Amino acid sequence: MRTLARLAIPAALGFAACAPRAGSNAAAAAADRSAADRPNVVVILADDLGFSDIAPYGGEVSTPNLAALAAEGVRFTQFYNTARCTPTRASLLTGLYAHQAGLGHMPDYYAERIRATFNSPSYTDHLSTFTPTIADVLRRAGYATYMTGKWHLGYRQPEWPYARGFDRSFSGIEGAFNYYGYGIQMQNQVRDPQIALDSTLFSPPREGFFTTDAFTDYAVRYIEEHDAARPFFLYVAYNAPHWPLQAPPQDIAKYRGQYAAKGWDRLRLARYDRLVAMGIIDPAWPLVPRARQVPAWDSTSAGDRDRWDNEMAIYAAQIERMDAGSGRILAALQRRAMDENTLVVFLSDNGGAAEDPNGSLPGAVLGDRNSFEGYDIRGAHVSSGPFRLTKKWVHEGGIAAPFIVRWPARIGARGALRSDPAHLIDIVPTILEVAHATFPPEWNGRATTPPEGVSLLPAFAGRPLPDRVIYWEHEGNRAVRQGRWKLVSQFPGQWELYDMVADRTELNDLTARYPERVAQMIALYDAWAQRVGAQPWAKVAQ
Repeated sequence: MRTLARLAIPAALGFAACAPRAGSNAAAAAADRSAADRPNVVVILADDLGFSDIAPYGGEVSTPNLAALAAEGVRFTQFYNTARCTPTRASLLTGLYAHQAGLGHMPDYYAERIRATFNSPSYTDHLSTFTPTIADVLRRAGYATYMTGKWHLGYRQPEWPYARGFDRSFSGIEGAFNYYGYGIQMQNQVRDPQIALDSTLFSPPREGFFTTDAFTDYAVRYIEEHDAARPFFLYVAYNAPHWPLQAPPQDIAKYRGQYAAKGWDRLRLARYDRLVAMGIIDPAWPLVPRARQVPAWDSTSAGDRDRWDNEMAIYAAQIERMDAGSGRILAALQRRAMDENTLVVFLSDNGGAAEDPNGSLPGAVLGDRNSFEGYDIRGAHVSSGPFRLTKKWVHEGGIAAPFIVRWPARIGARGALRSDPAHLIDIVPTILEVAHATFPPEWNGRATTPPEGVSLLPAFAGRPLPDRVIYWEHEGNRAVRQGRWKLVSQFPGQWELYDMVADRTELNDLTARYPERVAQMIALYDAWAQRVGAQPWAKVAQ
């Protein structure tokens, strides 16, 4: 694949100025442990990538590096995020439910009324300062800590990654930004996005910059300059394939015409068939019917078909470029002979995004630096297939994520599938165990809330995870997963009950058949919501 010129990193912008800071006494004490005793950890997070978008999960997009990662590691078939970008990031980095970390909703301007309505520490505009991030904990344990990519956990400078445990960071602070580094259309204003290099603002060059490549460049640089006497933690949070739909023309051209040739109905069925053949989807689970807002493909006009083909070609190009970046990161590990003892994790923050910001500048060409569009429900219902609903909802289409792990030194089951339900809250306990790190009982003068999840190491080895209950809440959309049962509600609708062994595509509501189970699971949810501070969304709707 042809690429843009790699991002030049001028000395004036200062890797010398980004040298790792001196650690605490705890870090110094831990540093004498050989890096061979503890793995490096690389977490790669995609943004708005649907369950079936990449090849290892049935997608048609060319993702050879993620396919190789899956072939050399393990794929989870029932891994869950939180249905939205900020809550997912908060949960991933703290091991807590997002409400416990202060981000039960979004930190952005459009959520100001929501935060004011709830007036709760569970709904703030930044990651809580009273819980450590996994970067904080690992740095105290002697790890070097690096981050590149989208942050979206606090806009003010003391809330940036450099202040939340990362020795070196290159990050987009906002939730959505122009891939070309300037010209973001927000609140009817055209302005540059907020990008931070450690504690200072970074001004992207006007030519030769593309966020996916830039985030990869810095990740590779951090690996290349790392002192191998210490283990490291690297968090790479790509903004791809989140809207706006933007990609270089040569990348888009590769996919142009392929989507119109299939149409969304045939494309969803083809993905479903591949998922069944892979063993990720049980053939007893029917493909969810087309979203009600989307017409049958055969009834659409030639103009609508061409527009959708263009949107999907750009979206596919964004994914392929992210895959290429992931491949460069994996290659950097290999060049430094670090790949054997590095735990690599890949996942997505929510399902496909049925959103369209419609923020293009006059005269923009879809996909170029002046366009600012999304692929709306017509693309999102494909990305989230074969499941129901999309980003923001907690039916499976909003929360089911691709989740791939590779660790050659410890995971021998190459290409295996794992079906135990798992969640973002499990990532921190897993990393703590492999790093031999201890979660602090206090942070910034307060007692901490311990991570809510369990270590996934047993599942890596093919052993079952312990029985537990997992919860979700976002914008009043609620869910409880207990064993084979899932209780779920789309706000302001009623609770629905599904048997996830027989019906993971959530087509057969069993609430009338099992009223006692429904009542029991509602009680579990209510107790959890009170414990973590999840507020009734009806307060906002009033």
